[in-house]
Amino acid sequence: MSNKPSKYNKPQQKPPVQKAGRPVQQVKTAVGSEYSPWLNYGLLGGILLVVLWCYHYTFSNHFTNWDDGLYIYENVYIKNLSANLKPILFTAAGIAYYHPLTMLSLAINWHFSGANPGSYYATDVILHLLNTILIFFLSRATLEAMVEKGYGKINGIPYLAGLCALLHGIHPMHVESVSWIAERKDVLYLFFYILGLMAYVKYELENKWKQLGLVTLFYFLALSSKPLAVTFPLSLFAFDILLKRKIDLKLFLEKIPFVIISIVFGLLTYISSDKSGAITNSAVFTQIQKISFVGTNYLMYLWKYFVPTHLSSYYPYPELNDNNILPFYYYGAPFAALAITAGLVFLAYKKGENYFRMVLFGFGYYFFNVMFILQYISAGPAIMADRYSYAAYIGVTFALVCFLYILLNKLPQSFKTPVMVLVGAFCCMLAYLCQARTQVWHNTETLWKDVIAKYPAKVDTVYNATRTQFVVHIHPGVETSYKNLGNYFVQDLNPPNYDSAYMNYEVLEETKSKDAGVYSNLGNIWAIRNNLTKSLEEYTKSLSLNNKSFDTYLDRGITYSRVGQDSLALEDYNHAYLLDSSNQRLLEVRGYLLLNGLHNYKASLVDFNKLIRIDPTNMSYYKNRGLAELNIGDLKSATDDFSKVINADPKDGECWYYFSFANKVLKSYKTAIEYAQKAKQYGYKLPDGYIELLQKSAQSGN
Repeated sequence: MSNKPSKYNKPQQKPPVQKAGRPVQQVKTAVGSEYSPWLNYGLLGGILLVVLWCYHYTFSNHFTNWDDGLYIYENVYIKNLSANLKPILFTAAGIAYYHPLTMLSLAINWHFSGANPGSYYATDVILHLLNTILIFFLSRATLEAMVEKGYGKINGIPYLAGLCALLHGIHPMHVESVSWIAERKDVLYLFFYILGLMAYVKYELENKWKQLGLVTLFYFLALSSKPLAVTFPLSLFAFDILLKRKIDLKLFLEKIPFVIISIVFGLLTYISSDKSGAITNSAVFTQIQKISFVGTNYLMYLWKYFVPTHLSSYYPYPELNDNNILPFYYYGAPFAALAITAGLVFLAYKKGENYFRMVLFGFGYYFFNVMFILQYISAGPAIMADRYSYAAYIGVTFALVCFLYILLNKLPQSFKTPVMVLVGAFCCMLAYLCQARTQVWHNTETLWKDVIAKYPAKVDTVYNATRTQFVVHIHPGVETSYKNLGNYFVQDLNPPNYDSAYMNYEVLEETKSKDAGVYSNLGNIWAIRNNLTKSLEEYTKSLSLNNKSFDTYLDRGITYSRVGQDSLALEDYNHAYLLDSSNQRLLEVRGYLLLNGLHNYKASLVDFNKLIRIDPTNMSYYKNRGLAELNIGDLKSATDDFSKVINADPKDGECWYYFSFANKVLKSYKTAIEYAQKAKQYGYKLPDGYIELLQKSAQSGN
């Protein structure tokens, strides 16, 4: 690339060289360079094979308990595509914010493969491969446009575009976007995002409004896949800088529709995310500390581009010391970020216009695509996330490849080979780390164990005057890892591993976690271990932190019933009923307690009537309702319910006994004796002397 600007007119093209016989097929670019189409196919084929190798392990991965349930197997909207198409397209479909194309793609996956995770991962990998292809063509088109715009001749454009595509495809920072099903939105939105950029580069050259219409369409589709696409107009401005667009009124007017769309989508996303709790309360940090996070994250994403080690699916916020002060390097990060960026931009400016525009494009595109997630406004409980690099690194990669090309052209021949070997070694390192990172996402256990290994619990020794204490300490925020890992051992394994679950919950209890769910889960484990006293203590601790937990009230009520404290059990069931009056499990246990424990037959009828409306096929509900009706003297209703049960299961000995007792009350002793004998025949233990009593009553007629 020459630093001297050239005229923007198109250079004359040389006629293609033709050998004797059949002419060789050639592809002409906008600048007259000619390449065999097989070069593009060969490069892309090789790149895709490398990327596929990096992600081959992903095809055997499982669902994780980090939002995969929220998006897929617990989401009722995606499980019936035809019935829920309208809410999927026009509502948030049970998620914090509106991204209908992502939800539609997941619904299509469910329609064809249900809860088989392989198809979801295959879709993600295919989208990533398509994005890699698109980056190849975007990079090639941009390089050719740069030649048109005065950057001088650029040789080997397909190889440079191929390197851009390869670096995107194999970078380990992108594994989170591909190997996490809940992040389908990343790979989907970038697909449309790149198509929009490609259409814009073509518009830059041809100045046809038709192309601008395509840009708008692809922008809308990108936004419909993930709201983070609101950065798109700023990315267009970065391309304006790179491709030497004249800064005039037209430049700004053509961006107005994009900016309006971005503002509307951005506000809607902020409001919905804030309501759902996705935007966390950052009042604990001062304005200076928030600015320090911006500088730190800006540098960290850049650092991990070159040194992608210590990657984690969860990066906790730093701890404040006793004086509410961050580690000192956080406060220096904004100054370092400004100094590095401004220094490189200034050096490029001194070097010449073309250098200046390339550096400004690289930093500008990168900053525009991370600016909203640098955590000045806390978007989630983590300070940074690998997935946010998926779009942002495109600008960094392109600028680096351009300067690598310039460097190779300036170096003596003897130095070119070592540089190319270093580039190759860097790519090999990325590929190795990438495929290793995909294995971390294999399942819930591997995912959270990796986070805990990066941010393990520590035992601090505290010396007091009377005794030495050992205090367990973990990074703030990482308790999510211990809790989710504990949940995995209880909820996802068959049979559950309660000991491993307890070990993770115990760490959180020892750190005095404020998460009510931790103590509720501990209560469940103690209940399973039949230590009901300890179980009740944990449930009570949980409810002291969150008195709106339906599950905890229900579980504590069941435990109170087990220890014979029926009145306290009913009190908890009633609390749970106020939170969810149609829960089937609650109505079952409360109805049974009212019937058999508290003998409040009329109240139990209310619950069993409601249960029968919910599930009219469950015969146990009719049996219990019949028993309640029998006890309040409604014999006709009772015998009707018992008849339903017997017709469904003629071998239900218990119901034959109730039926017999009802006929005893009706003084139909002959029928009562017949039904009692059936009850005995089908294994029900009758009260001592019951049949003899019926026979005496039949003989006496009383």
